[in-house]
Amino acid sequence: MLPARRNPTRCLFTPLSLAVASALIAIAAPALAQDAGKDKDKEKTTELARVEVTGSNIRRTDVETASPVQVISKQDIQNMGARTLLQVLDNLPAARPAQVDSKSLFTGSDGASQANLRGLGPQGTLVLLNGRRLSYYGAPSGFQTQFVNIDAIPAAAIERMEVLTDGASAVYGTDAVAGVINVITKRSYQGLEVSGTWDTAPRFDSYGEKQASITGGFGDLSSDRYNVYASVNLYERNGIPDSEWYDKNPAQFYVNNPDYIKNLRLDTGSAPGVFNPGYYFAFDPVTKARVDEAAPGCKNVLQVSSGTRCIWQTWMNRQINGGADSRRVTAYVNGHFQVSDATEAFAEVTYTDIDLRANGGTPRAYGTTTGNPQSWFSRNTGNTVNQFLYPFLGPNNEYNHASPELKALMGGVVGLGYLLQDVGGNHFGQRNIDKSYRAVAGLRGSIGDWNWETAFATAGSHSVTYQTTNVNLRGFEKAFGPYTIDPGTGRVIISDHPAYKFGELSEANAALIREAFPTFDIQSWTRLHTLDGKIEGPLFDLPAGQVRAAFGFNATRETFYTPGNQDAANGLITQQGGSWFDGKRNTYALFSEAVAPITDKLELDAALRLDKYPGFSANLAPKIGLKYQALPQLMLRGTYSEGFRAPSLAESGTGGVYAQIGGYRDETRCAETNAIAGLLRQSARGVDKDLGNSLWNSDCSRNVARMTQPNPDLKPEKARIATLGFVLEPTDWLSLSADYWFVYRRNEIVAPDYSKPEEISAQTRFPITETDLANLAALASMCADPASGVTCPTTLPGYSTGNVASVIGQYKNRGRTLIDGLDVDARGRFDLGEWGRLNVGVAATIANRNMYNSDDADGWYYGNFVGYYNNPRLRATFNTNWTYGNWDTGFYINYVGGTKWAYDRIDAQDNNAETCTGSYVDVSPGQCSGAPAWWTANLSVNWRPVEKLSVGVTVKNLFNRLPFYDPNDWMNFAGYTNNFGRIYSVTATYRF
Repeated sequence: MLPARRNPTRCLFTPLSLAVASALIAIAAPALAQDAGKDKDKEKTTELARVEVTGSNIRRTDVETASPVQVISKQDIQNMGARTLLQVLDNLPAARPAQVDSKSLFTGSDGASQANLRGLGPQGTLVLLNGRRLSYYGAPSGFQTQFVNIDAIPAAAIERMEVLTDGASAVYGTDAVAGVINVITKRSYQGLEVSGTWDTAPRFDSYGEKQASITGGFGDLSSDRYNVYASVNLYERNGIPDSEWYDKNPAQFYVNNPDYIKNLRLDTGSAPGVFNPGYYFAFDPVTKARVDEAAPGCKNVLQVSSGTRCIWQTWMNRQINGGADSRRVTAYVNGHFQVSDATEAFAEVTYTDIDLRANGGTPRAYGTTTGNPQSWFSRNTGNTVNQFLYPFLGPNNEYNHASPELKALMGGVVGLGYLLQDVGGNHFGQRNIDKSYRAVAGLRGSIGDWNWETAFATAGSHSVTYQTTNVNLRGFEKAFGPYTIDPGTGRVIISDHPAYKFGELSEANAALIREAFPTFDIQSWTRLHTLDGKIEGPLFDLPAGQVRAAFGFNATRETFYTPGNQDAANGLITQQGGSWFDGKRNTYALFSEAVAPITDKLELDAALRLDKYPGFSANLAPKIGLKYQALPQLMLRGTYSEGFRAPSLAESGTGGVYAQIGGYRDETRCAETNAIAGLLRQSARGVDKDLGNSLWNSDCSRNVARMTQPNPDLKPEKARIATLGFVLEPTDWLSLSADYWFVYRRNEIVAPDYSKPEEISAQTRFPITETDLANLAALASMCADPASGVTCPTTLPGYSTGNVASVIGQYKNRGRTLIDGLDVDARGRFDLGEWGRLNVGVAATIANRNMYNSDDADGWYYGNFVGYYNNPRLRATFNTNWTYGNWDTGFYINYVGGTKWAYDRIDAQDNNAETCTGSYVDVSPGQCSGAPAWWTANLSVNWRPVEKLSVGVTVKNLFNRLPFYDPNDWMNFAGYTNNFGRIYSVTATYRF
């Protein structure tokens, strides 16, 4: 939660104001040297009274600036019960949900977490460490958006966070449209501290988070003229298999997915590791109906509409939904050295090693393809869509043990369903490794009344994704080939005597499966080298006071390289074309800033930055701020700035994205398949109903091959940002602030919206498949049987086209966004005498408008999103903190307002209270009007029994609230809710 925003003035200083200012000075102000000709003690006092606040290069005596800055102290973080930077952001109303590492699998940036202020995306939020940039994560989100992985920031060394909630492109350059998060570490440290934390959630046996840290340092800047300290942080989170999730979804999920539990085959399928002989199938050449037949020796027979199948239990050990195992090690070293009375050298090194692993579940099955083939693009096959189908078994195949009646349907050719479990249940899955670093070395000092600083920083990230999921065409053919064409049916069939031996489990088979489904890697590198310098000090005096200014430069070398996997690039890995980028650029910037007291009550802050990116004209970003002390207790403030974001190397460089797009909705096929399924679900025959349930919505959300191409003609995004507010402190125990904020962003750089035909440059479709024809045959059979009890129409529903196979598009500048709202903060501080101190606070973000247009036309085509899905009008946090003796108690409530299920006014035509649907499926009774408001409470108690030891207990989600069903979210509950129930956390820290 946020500490009190203060309004220090020349007329009014409260005890808390002095405490906050003193803390900032002691932690953040650099060691400032004294002029040899002046009284040194006096100079120290004068210089230490000035601090540098996030969003400005000028040191000042006031901790309040024209720009709203929220400060989250280390004590605040402890009271939240937050263990990571991501958990801190969960308690800031201005922050919006973004990617979380535990739910990041198959996003393109697997294993990383993002910051997202104002909902403008991670590309609009600048994340700094001690005022300087970090390298981007090696793998861009969605293969497009480059961002800083906030998990790589050393949690144990954090002293405080400063969050600037207005634009700062004029000070920091690109990415700072929505705001800046500046993580500030301890300036110095002496001694040794060890800490450990353990989290558990009784609702999930496998849930667990553990964290340990050690921090040690030596040297006193005042007496020894140096200080060096280091901090190591260890973090571990257990993965949660689907066996713990399958019965813990919100109740409406099971209503919408009636076959979900049944399809796990928990009571009927063979257990993992137990041999299963599989089943055969063929198609009736006359009726087109499919006929299934369990293989001889099957002990797990299931009756289906097309016959019998031999079935197995599925993916109960998979960790894709619940979260992966994660291990993180972060090391941080900081050093300050007093070279002379006027010069200080400083250096810091950060290194993070992240290892995330997820079991992919039950071994893959051999399933002869009769529906849509797998399809994908790859780098070296151009615009040609690669496709793969599992072949049939020929009439002479030594493993074709189908009955004579089944063989007769297709001249002896049969399809096969068979579980390839020789390799075991832990072969399939994913692993992500990211190693990132940053090293900074610099000098700072003073010349007379001017302060200067220069530094060189080098940062980088190497990310590797290891996936064991898809088929390698060569390896698969080695196991089951060579393929031939059956002369009678024209179908592709495997070898009559393949290397893989069906009917047995063996190490020889396992070796073949490892080649058929290999582990392949996707590697990415980012590098960022920066040289910067600035000088700051007084220019001249005005009647109201001193005019101070800052001038500086920044030179950057940025590289991004993703070579891609060679087999994937050649189209040999099914559904995995991957991405390929190779870009580098040099950028340069000049900046200046001035603070001028126009009168005793009015202060002007102006900044200007000139950025030059290759291929673009130089960008001039201005910012102006005014601070007016209307009364000793009332300060008015406002800012106006212009921001920009240059295209990332992923968006405008060389290369492209060759991947799948999930959730693609084809209205034509969706409606046709659901018409068929709707009739089947009415049948009194169980097998018809089962088929209808499995078909329902099956064509409404599919994986489609996509190619997204970079665009070298992209223009930078531009933005206009403004704030206007006040800080009021009517008494020494109460402070209030309110700030209106406004952001207008245009020329937005976006990937194609493949749901809109006008943004697809090319599209292909599959033909109508054998599975489609079999579904129609099953429908005809049901309608011809009076026992089904279904009155069918004269003309039965059918298929007019096949499913979409692939789409191609390109990054582009498209449209504009306007958002505005109000940030409100109220703090109360009460001295309870012998009962200690009590702090109470409320912080809220009230959204007014969130409007978007995807083209350059006038108006806002989609209307105002506020109140629609994922855009609540109100986000708020309430907190109390009671300090009594050796006890410190914090209580937090986080609140998110309710919304409609529809994303916008156009979507509301199909997703509204009248239809009681969201995302085209039924929502929970009583929630037809939209997603309900959500709140959770956290309680923390910290005790210091002796000076060196502190012990804390935190209960997150104190009232054990479970989430509502969310039809729009792939997890079935909203990202800001918690499905773990009540979480208990214990922390112990000892200082030697």
